[in-house]
Amino acid sequence: MTGLTQLVNTGLSGLDAAGQALATVSNNTANVNTPGYDVEGVRQAAIPGAPGSVGGGTQVTSIQRAFDQFVFSQMVGATSSNQAAQVAQSNAQNLAAIFPIASGGASGLGAAMTSFFSAMNGIAQDPASLPNRGAFLAQAQALASDFNSVGSQLAGSLTMIDGQMSAAVGQINALTRQIAGLNRQIMTQSPPGGGAAPNALMDSRDNLIQQLGQELGVKVIAGSGNSLDVYTLGGAVLVDGGTSANLVVSSGSYGGNAMSIAYQPNGQDITATLSGGTIGGLVSSQAQAVAAQNSVGGLAAALAAGVNARQSLGLDLNGALGRSLFSIGGPNVLAAASNTGGGSLVASITDSTAFVSGNFVVTKTSGGYEASDTATGNVTVLGSGPSLSFDGMTLAVSGTINTGDSFLVAPTATAAQTLSVTTSDPRAVAAGAAYVATPGNNRGGVAVSASTPAASGSLAAGAAIVPAADFGQSLTVKFTSATSFDVLSASNAVVASGTFSAANGGQVAIAYPAPTPAGQVAVLKLSPGTAAAGDTFSLTPDGPSSGGNIVGMTDLANQSLLSGQTLNGSYAALVAQVGSAGQAASLAAQAAQGVLAQVQAVQQSISGVNLDEQAADLVSYQQAYQASAQIIASAQVLFQGLIAAVQAG
Repeated sequence: MTGLTQLVNTGLSGLDAAGQALATVSNNTANVNTPGYDVEGVRQAAIPGAPGSVGGGTQVTSIQRAFDQFVFSQMVGATSSNQAAQVAQSNAQNLAAIFPIASGGASGLGAAMTSFFSAMNGIAQDPASLPNRGAFLAQAQALASDFNSVGSQLAGSLTMIDGQMSAAVGQINALTRQIAGLNRQIMTQSPPGGGAAPNALMDSRDNLIQQLGQELGVKVIAGSGNSLDVYTLGGAVLVDGGTSANLVVSSGSYGGNAMSIAYQPNGQDITATLSGGTIGGLVSSQAQAVAAQNSVGGLAAALAAGVNARQSLGLDLNGALGRSLFSIGGPNVLAAASNTGGGSLVASITDSTAFVSGNFVVTKTSGGYEASDTATGNVTVLGSGPSLSFDGMTLAVSGTINTGDSFLVAPTATAAQTLSVTTSDPRAVAAGAAYVATPGNNRGGVAVSASTPAASGSLAAGAAIVPAADFGQSLTVKFTSATSFDVLSASNAVVASGTFSAANGGQVAIAYPAPTPAGQVAVLKLSPGTAAAGDTFSLTPDGPSSGGNIVGMTDLANQSLLSGQTLNGSYAALVAQVGSAGQAASLAAQAAQGVLAQVQAVQQSISGVNLDEQAADLVSYQQAYQASAQIIASAQVLFQGLIAAVQAG
């Protein structure tokens, strides 16, 4: 009987094992399209018999999922890198749409600036023409509107990125909470010494981690009880066993700034340490949009500064010194919320030719002040104040600023949006030179040019310098000898004297009054030649005829007004940079997608459900089930035969 009983038990063990295997194949087939499902397989072991005897059949030791921790980590990383690249590419395309990439900067703002300076030339051709002046103001308004539009679009792009960042952080926090919850369940259901693991829960948890990788680059480390711990690539703990930590989005330490991400447990800003996933792509896109915004703002600031400066050195049709043609918002300075002092900084761009577009954090140190470029991290030591200068900017310190206090300086963040034309009066264009010269009844061969603006420090030796108090009145240059001359006021009082050289000529410089910056003079050049005592020239404020100042204003198009470049050159460089960044983002997105496809193929070869394999396993397990059933049936026949023999005997 022992042999028949063993035969039945062995058959039953085979039936049970084959039944579990068939159920596993069925479960695999049902989940062929379930995201995150890892194919499962039955693990069997022989039931040992007594020493020297036949074994007792088979038993199912576990149902294990096909899972490779290394490949899983690769999958999370590749998913994260691909998502970051796709987000960066999408935002790069949005940024490129604002600029005329195809034309290399020849259209868009570049075309508007060209039209603006062309309209200046129209005034130079006929300075008294009110229609020409009106056309120029119309082009100035169109240019300002174009700057406003580009600035607003860039600001809109940053607002959109901020919204995407907030949504991504909300998704990250939801996922980390779910992962921690599943970790708790998994640890509760995992036997201390190993054994049957909660495969379905682990699949769900791993699928959530992969979704988390789409939002943010993470590092996954195996924990106790089949749990997984999750960290940012910078080392911040997001999931530790059954607990999770949140990220928070804020306007940064300075308020009103681009969004940043902080680690809620300690409040630390970790934006710079984040990469990968949607967040990594957004952080990169944010930096590109801020850089473009600063560059366009720098263009607007340089244009306004250059034109306004030249406008202040000429005369309008009313005979008055020109007033600013453009109005533009000044640099933004934001104090850190953690500042302990009550002092402040006021920033201004004083030299656009030396200005470098970008944002800076100015910090009070034990030795004075230092400025750190937020994009590059480069630090510039500024001194102890109260006036600080660097990169064409001047910072005025007021009040008490304590060591450790800091300020964010955004010189041109809103400049493009705030550029506007201050007048619609065509007579207000200061086209005329400050002074023109008219010769008297002269015997010599000296000529005098119309005035051009210059710095007093650039004057030649022997120049006659007329004080600002006499600016605007008619003057007379009278030679007292072949090598000397006086400048006389309208009442014939001598207001300045100078020397003259037959080989080099001479100069008369008339100082501009306030509010024109100190040190600016209107210079009339006396040509080389022979002068005679008694020769005279009348110097009168320019009327509409000469257009001497507008000629100088048109030359601004060819001058290096911003960081050593012309306005159009600087804009073309910006367009090229945006185009290059967009192309690089596109190539990176293609490469990341290719890497992800390769890793997915490897992961599927290990953990994916292969229906052909499942069909083959189904046939094998079905045959095993039938064979075990046949063993039991055979045992039944033998048992019945044995009973019949006993009854017959």
